[in-house]
Amino acid sequence: MSGRHIPALDGLRGFAALIVMLSHFPDVGLPSWVNHRLGDYGVMLFFVLSGFLMGHLYLGQKPDVAALLRYGVARAGRILPLYLAVSLLSFFLFSYADPAFIYRIDGQQLLRLLSFTSAQPIFWSIGPEFQFYFLFPLIWMAFHSSRPNRPVVFLALTTAICLSYAISSWTPGFSVFAKLHIFIAGIGTALLMKAAPLRPPLAMLVLGGALAFLAAILLSPAWAEPFLFPSTRGDPKHIGYYGDLAKVLLCACVIHSATIDHRLNDWLWGNGAMRRLGAWSFSLYLLHMPAFYLAGYVPMPPVPRAVASLLLAVGIAALSHRFIEGPANHYLRRLLARLFDRQPKVILLPDLSRAEVRR
Repeated sequence: MSGRHIPALDGLRGFAALIVMLSHFPDVGLPSWVNHRLGDYGVMLFFVLSGFLMGHLYLGQKPDVAALLRYGVARAGRILPLYLAVSLLSFFLFSYADPAFIYRIDGQQLLRLLSFTSAQPIFWSIGPEFQFYFLFPLIWMAFHSSRPNRPVVFLALTTAICLSYAISSWTPGFSVFAKLHIFIAGIGTALLMKAAPLRPPLAMLVLGGALAFLAAILLSPAWAEPFLFPSTRGDPKHIGYYGDLAKVLLCACVIHSATIDHRLNDWLWGNGAMRRLGAWSFSLYLLHMPAFYLAGYVPMPPVPRAVASLLLAVGIAALSHRFIEGPANHYLRRLLARLFDRQPKVILLPDLSRAEVRR
């Protein structure tokens, strides 16, 4: 059976989208309210959470043909419609309407976007995740390999993961092999949650530690900056963030803490506003920079423009989710279901948007 829905994870994804947006304020001339490198933690949380959800939703199922088709339909329906729409629209706006458009997508960049190998800001992180979707079935099948072969299969899998991490600093940043250890941390968190559920007082210790870490990256105290926010000068791929296992494990701790059944999680992450942001998070992630760009056309003092930019981004994301992302997601799932099965109900999953709201 697939894993249960965890409402707090919806709100946590909304929080990740919010800190990514805030970190991009200086890029469009808005006042800097948080450390500019905070966005790296937002993306890291997205990656860990994606790995967690893959492990949580699928590893308990047998990877037969029907399950693999359900998985493929769900992954394609979740990512492709909005990603392709934003990519193509950005190409036409930049190439034929507004050469100053915030997403500078020419023909070459469009080809890289369509092949999920783009290094463009915002878009670059979609590549590792979509590539991970192709690798995850191998991990899934490894967990269900025959008992006599299982030790060999897991030894090979562990060796491949360690090798991937060893070469991660030399692989392109848009490659899944540069970020595979982050997704694996998410899968490991899902397995740990199932195998050893947290109980008081350990649960309170994990929850308190996770909240302290989030407060530290938001407030950025001077004494913690050398570890939390190392300089990226001379580090164009931000290895000091994505390659730092301590930071990855702290983000995994945050995800694990949100699975604890506690009123604080319900209040902080499971409330309606945060869960709504989580539902819109993929649209927020892809469309907040164009929203900031549009807000820049209205002459306003910096602080009111910052507030207006956030509100416009949320409004555009809500409309995108309501009229583009959601309908296209459902249509693609049904279309792919008809292509793979004469009875779509056999392979269609329930709408998991609340359980796995995207960037």
